Amino acid sequence: MSKALLRNYPYVMLLPGCLVFLVFFIVPTLQGVYYSFTNWNGFEASWVGFDNFISFFQDRDLSKIVKNTLVFTAVTTFFKVGLGIAAAVFLNRKLKTKYFLQTVIFSPAILSNVAVGLMFVAILHPEAGLVNKLLNGLGLDFLAMDWLHDRRLALYGASSVEIWKWTGFNMVILLAGLQTIPRDFYEAADTAGASAWQKFRHITLPLLMPAINNVLVLNLIGGLKVFDMIAVTTNGGPGTATEVINTWIYKAYGSGLLGQSSAGSVVLAVLVTLVSLSTYYVLRKREVEL
Repeated sequence: MSKALLRNYPYVMLLPGCLVFLVFFIVPTLQGVYYSFTNWNGFEASWVGFDNFISFFQDRDLSKIVKNTLVFTAVTTFFKVGLGIAAAVFLNRKLKTKYFLQTVIFSPAILSNVAVGLMFVAILHPEAGLVNKLLNGLGLDFLAMDWLHDRRLALYGASSVEIWKWTGFNMVILLAGLQTIPRDFYEAADTAGASAWQKFRHITLPLLMPAINNVLVLNLIGGLKVFDMIAVTTNGGPGTATEVINTWIYKAYGSGLLGQSSAGSVVLAVLVTLVSLSTYYVLRKREVEL
């Protein structure tokens, strides 16, 4: 092997991955930005400037759609991270069944979103669904609801499916973070007579912040970009009760409004970037180095 090739070996190995990233991410992204300023029919594009963005922001349902997206993101992120922390702390102990429980809690994360959505459409069915049948069997008929078709509950019903699926994924990342915390800190706290809450507040939480930062940003991005879980469980309905930005983009594209759907994608990308970066930098300041 020549010295020149040996010196450039890392860059040669990076080249295939960079080409794939360029072809399947960078180029389509730039094309999407360009088409957002055009009247595009799939074959020809004529420049219309900011008309597509104006149409997007003047949509009569925009405030409802953005509110649904933000509510879904906030609810799912709060519970996925919160339950993930609780599960990680609980399983970060000497339990005989901890590996079995880790597998059970994590297993939904490996399932297809579509499969999970269809499964819960059946489970949450108002008449034949397992949840309402169980509630009726226990004499709790007043708690039986139309979880995915009631305008007041549908968004939270879809959120619960998302929470069930991804809590285990968050648990694994947080559990890995917990296992990097030296036991010496807890032994010193035990010697000082600290309670379990004091150890969690003053040792676990500060030293777990890097992992919490990562899962929080990942869940915010996932919540803002949600599509398949909403599409499968409620399809944005009833009415616009669960319509989110990505389902609006999908329906605009399906209606032939390709320029407007591209404009919506650009707006969503900017929103995701602003929220994720600002969250990351705010939480980054709270991280404690070992």
